[in-house]
Amino acid sequence: MRVILAAVAMLQALITGADCLLCETCLASGTTQCSGIFKQCSPDVTHCVKGLENNTLGENVFPTVFKGCLNPSEQAACGREFYVQNSVFYFRISRTCCDSDFCNRGDVEVPAVDETPNGYKCDGCFAEQSSCTSIGERQCTGEQKICAIFSGKAIIPGGTLKQYTLKGCATPDYCELFHPVATQIFRDELLCAPAKKI
Repeated sequence: MRVILAAVAMLQALITGADCLLCETCLASGTTQCSGIFKQCSPDVTHCVKGLENNTLGENVFPTVFKGCLNPSEQAACGREFYVQNSVFYFRISRTCCDSDFCNRGDVEVPAVDETPNGYKCDGCFAEQSSCTSIGERQCTGEQKICAIFSGKAIIPGGTLKQYTLKGCATPDYCELFHPVATQIFRDELLCAPAKKI
């Protein structure tokens, strides 16, 4: 079936005379893999993307897998992982980008998280309201060398619009290159500062 869809997409591109990139497109919550149709991207798109967004709140894990045409404004996030974490909440997004037709098909592979303490720490807090009380300092791990503060409303896949406030350890460029795919964010505040040395 996927071969037929790819052939139809190629035929469409030939008929229209377009020289646009063709990418597999799908979005699925509650799973780590998806497959979908092949879509002709707009002329300004130079890369296909596939990746995984993961929201974990306590024991509840909400993964969302995605594939599609990469928004050119998000190209700096390609091949990188961005995550923020404290003892209650964890958000991670990773993207793999490529620049040829159909290159984003196949399984989405996500590298293992480096949980090795790195000698940095941040204040931690989480609340489903406009302010939160500290839940203590968190020792950062892996590439986390930034302390992030978020306040605003969000819809986690499968949930409803809620007010959230959180503080925790984050990866570099989290505030600048944070582009969620499935989670809808309406932020009042997103601040990042260097983490404290232990």
